[in-house]
Amino acid sequence: MDTRFFGLISAVILCLSAGCVAPAPVDTKQDTVAAPPAAAVAVEESAPQLFEPGAFDSPRSCRGCHSAIVDAWSKSMHAAAWEDKWYQDDYMLGHRETDGATDMLCGPCHAPIAARTGLLPPADGSAFDDTSRRGISCDFCHTVKGVEQLYNMGHISEPGPVKKGPRGDGRSLYHEIESSELHTQAEFCGACHMVVHPANGVHIIDTYEDWRTNDYGQQGITCQKCHMTPGPGISQNPGRSALMGARRDNVAFHGFTGGGSYMQDAVGHTEQAQMSREFLKAAAVVELSDTVGEDGTLELTVDVRNVGAGHKIPTGTTYIRKMWLQVEVLDQSNTSVFSSGQILANNHVDPDATFFRLLFLDDKGQLTGKSWRAQGIGYDRRIPANGKDTEVYRIPLPAKGDYTVNTRLMYRSFSQATLDAMQQRSDQEVPPVESVEMASAQIDVTY
Repeated sequence: MDTRFFGLISAVILCLSAGCVAPAPVDTKQDTVAAPPAAAVAVEESAPQLFEPGAFDSPRSCRGCHSAIVDAWSKSMHAAAWEDKWYQDDYMLGHRETDGATDMLCGPCHAPIAARTGLLPPADGSAFDDTSRRGISCDFCHTVKGVEQLYNMGHISEPGPVKKGPRGDGRSLYHEIESSELHTQAEFCGACHMVVHPANGVHIIDTYEDWRTNDYGQQGITCQKCHMTPGPGISQNPGRSALMGARRDNVAFHGFTGGGSYMQDAVGHTEQAQMSREFLKAAAVVELSDTVGEDGTLELTVDVRNVGAGHKIPTGTTYIRKMWLQVEVLDQSNTSVFSSGQILANNHVDPDATFFRLLFLDDKGQLTGKSWRAQGIGYDRRIPANGKDTEVYRIPLPAKGDYTVNTRLMYRSFSQATLDAMQQRSDQEVPPVESVEMASAQIDVTY
């Protein structure tokens, strides 16, 4: 079929938003890419692009020739996109709270082959074949022939013997090879890494649109140039794409490293977890300046700069993530005289800390991390690419003397509250979330 797939979202999805406006039409011209709609505008989703079950190849078919690439992919968050138990808990919670209306809003990006072959719904995956369970796998990406909608899974699929990628000069006995410029562009990623609430246009995930409108997007520094390398600052990854293939100066790394160190550690992917931490540490720096008044009040200015991410930090599902400042002032005897953002006994973060994150407003005007309840953005304090955020602390020093100020920028893939709720719902033990130090700074002050 050569019809479009914009996600199987029926009129029932409109129940997600009370009092939504009438749907705005989506451009249906095949040579036009529909940009993400403005917030507070409902969107209309077209009929699904469906193929027969089995139309897409299993990753097992790829391993024989592309073993190194498949090995890297198999430990990526893409490979775990469907069976990831943290995703599953949130997905099924949305399913229950909306009577299934979210199934084909979230599901197609996490199980694209199941969505394309009519095996999703049901939401529990009971109809899935083995290939569908493998998340975002080789044959889905390498049979995408276009993108018509840059949100909510706007890829155009063409499964079959032709596999598409950034090069067209290789040879294979198993399949045909076709060069695809799209596979080098951010739009390839943006069709999933941009999620718009279909009832009211709230940007649930805005990574692509954020990138498109910032310096990185304007300069053409694409997602692949950062997330398909083995680490920050590494632009070349020499090797072979296939066992008998030509040696290349650079082979795209299919580990798709991001901020998911907690999940990678939890499933035993220690190398990938460390790569994730290195990405986080390369994203930001902390800078301090101070003055001490005659009354002994320390005015501490903390600048957090986004120096390494091509989008706001944090990004993605920022409503379940936390990034915050930890500040501590120690006197000459190493006794703490001021503390903010520390970890409490229950592994929660000090609620009075300075947080950089995003939360939605629900229909009652309350802050929520549940994207399906979003009526608008209630709190958005994220740090833009090449930008900074400043927090000023006014701290009374108890006596004259010398003090040391320690400041750390911390990150968690999940809030502990999210994991506590998950454990309560599943009645299964969930590892406590650990904090990653992204950046730190220290100064000495005298009163």
